[in-house]
Amino acid sequence: MGKPKLLIVDDRLENLIAIETILQNIDAEMIRAHSGNEALKLALDNDIALILLDVQMPGMDGFETVKLMKQVKKTKYVPVIFISAIYSEDIYKIKGVEAGGVDFIIKPIIPSILIGKVNIFLEIYTQRKDLEQEIELRQIADKKVIVHRERLLLINSILRHDITNNLTVIKSAFRLFKRKKDVQVMEDASAYIDKSIKLIRRMSILGKDNSLNQDLMNYDVRQILELIMIGNDSIEFNLKGNCSILADESIESVFDNIIRNAITHGKTNRIDINITEKGKICEVSISDYGVGIPEDVMNKIFDENFIYGKTGNTGIGLHIVKKL
Repeated sequence: MGKPKLLIVDDRLENLIAIETILQNIDAEMIRAHSGNEALKLALDNDIALILLDVQMPGMDGFETVKLMKQVKKTKYVPVIFISAIYSEDIYKIKGVEAGGVDFIIKPIIPSILIGKVNIFLEIYTQRKDLEQEIELRQIADKKVIVHRERLLLINSILRHDITNNLTVIKSAFRLFKRKKDVQVMEDASAYIDKSIKLIRRMSILGKDNSLNQDLMNYDVRQILELIMIGNDSIEFNLKGNCSILADESIESVFDNIIRNAITHGKTNRIDINITEKGKICEVSISDYGVGIPEDVMNKIFDENFIYGKTGNTGIGLHIVKKL
């Protein structure tokens, strides 16, 4: 925050200079206005801490100027001290208060009184600004806590969903091995164990308390999808196009869950993936040839823990995809 701004309004240059001379040791930026209209414009264009306003000016006088300021949100609560050499009677002081002024100083100005009053209002302004800044910082901190909490809840959902699915595959592999002694199924199980370890490592990085953008990186979409395809050798993949996106460590789970859904719940044996770059947008279209999703559950597929089909365990994963 820079120096507070003090708006001094008088149609006579010598009066402006006289007030500036009295306040020369005040730690504030002084702005001049030569009329009520100019004062209104400067008050709207600047964050003014205090206005010292001459009452008697040609055209719009000080009282009229303040009445107009009080009708505008930005200038409504800016304190105004009236200064006058002519209007010294109490009736004009009352008129100044009714117009919206906070004080009334009679000329000739006693320097110590003016300096004291200006310092009081500038101190109030500084304290208010400090409080506003403290509130803003607290709101930012509260927002970070909420974001981090939501992130941890999401990480928990990813781990619970994806590792449960991986363990289901591993368990099935062990059963097959007991019956058929097929070494290949044990290799598949080992691949899913490695996949789970990699997932845990990715999620631990994502769980660090960073701001929303600090941990974003450029990712090659085609490369991510090719890694996912390696673990699904029984599926015919047709992959076209490529683009780079800004994302975090969770991006692989997005595509993995969509493709896993097509295979596990959609019973597809073929998946077409088309990656198209449209300006700043990367569009990834994933089409399967399975049983599809019935219309009566279409509006539920993004619900948390929604289970569909015989193979559903902890939900179909699209809630996670949408949140990520």
